[in-house]
Amino acid sequence: MKSKLPLFLSLLALILCPLYGFSEIELANIFDPEHQQYLIFWQFRVPRILLCWVCGAGLAIGGMAFQALFRNELASPFTLGVSGGAALGVAVITMLEIQIINENSSIFYSLAAFLGCLIAIAFILIFHRLRPRAPIGDLLLAGVAISFVFNSLILFIQYMANPDDITSLVYWMMGGMQIVGYKPLLYIAPLVLPAMFIIYSLRSELDLLFSCEQLAATRGVQIRKCQRLIFLAVSLMCAGLVSLCGPIGFVGLVVPHIGRRIYGPNHKTLFWQSLFLGAFFLCFCDLLCRVLPKQGELPIGIMTALIGTPFFI
Repeated sequence: MKSKLPLFLSLLALILCPLYGFSEIELANIFDPEHQQYLIFWQFRVPRILLCWVCGAGLAIGGMAFQALFRNELASPFTLGVSGGAALGVAVITMLEIQIINENSSIFYSLAAFLGCLIAIAFILIFHRLRPRAPIGDLLLAGVAISFVFNSLILFIQYMANPDDITSLVYWMMGGMQIVGYKPLLYIAPLVLPAMFIIYSLRSELDLLFSCEQLAATRGVQIRKCQRLIFLAVSLMCAGLVSLCGPIGFVGLVVPHIGRRIYGPNHKTLFWQSLFLGAFFLCFCDLLCRVLPKQGELPIGIMTALIGTPFFI
C-alpha cells in the first residue's frame, strides 16, 4: 500500500485540482459545451494541471539523477545552476527581441534554454577537469557559484531590457503555469519524454554510482559515458520545462530526498516514486497558489521556495 500511495496521490491531484481555484467549477458544467465553465475547465485548468504534473515529475527525476551522480542529497538542477543556465538562455532571447512565428516560438526558446543548460554543465565539467581530486561538495559549490553568476547576468539583462520585457521577465523568473490549450505540452514532450527514458535506462548504473564510483567502475560501468548521458538528459528536460514555466526551484531537491528516505536507494523503485511524488507536489503547490490569495494567484516559484527553503536548511 505504501508503494502505491504516490501514484494514488498524483492521480487524485490530476482529477481534483482542475476543479478548484479562484472560482470553483461544478462537475455538471464541465460536460456542457455551452457553459462558460466548460471552456475554463478544458482549455485553462486541465492543461495547467497537466503541465504541473509533467513539470513536477521531470524536475524530481532530474534531481534524483543528480543526487545519485554526485552522491549528495543537496544536488538538483536548481542548486547546480542548470536551471539558471536555461533561464539565462531564455532571458537573452527575450532581450534581443527576436521575432519568431508564434507556432515556432516555444521550440526556439527551448533551444536557447538547452544551450544555457549546456553552458552550466560545461563549467562544472571544466572545474572537475581542473581539480579531478576535489570532493563532491566542491562540485556542488561550483554549481552554486555558477548559479549566482547566471542570476547576476539575468539581472543585468533585466536592467538593459525595455519596460515591457522587464515585467514579463520578472514574472517568468518567479515561475508560472499559465498556458492555454495543449500545444505547449506537445512542444516540450519531445524533450521531456526521451530524457526520462534515458534516466530510467540508467537506473542500475545510478545504483552503483550512488554507492561508490570505484565500485561502479569495477562492475563495468562506463563512468564518463554515464555522466554525459545524465547531464544530457537533465539538460533536455530542464530546457523544455524552464522555457515554458520558468526556473522553479527545490522540487528536484525535496522530492527525491523524501522518496529515498521512505522507499530506499533502489533507483528502479525510486524513479517511479520520485515521478509520482514530484507530480503531486507541484500540483499541490499550484493549488495553494490559486486558492490561498483572495484575488489573483501567487507565482508557483514562491510557493515551492517557501516549502523548500526550510527543508534545505
